[in-house]
Amino acid sequence: MPKVKIPSSVLNSLETVRSSGLVNMADLRGIKELVPTEVSEWLDRNKSLYMEGFFYGFEAEEVQ
Repeated sequence: MPKVKIPSSVLNSLETVRSSGLVNMADLRGIKELVPTEVSEWLDRNKSLYMEGFFYGFEAEEVQ
């Protein structure tokens, strides 16, 4: 399964949270408390995409 492509701003925020070790990355509520509003809103709109990436990995979308 290929990695899930997400906006680089979202990926950067998720990587910051992951490397902090403050929350389990399966805890969306906890993640949303630590990221900027626009990333939290992206997570609200893309929960299933996030969970797919949680299992298969993420990569940044290419900017056209």
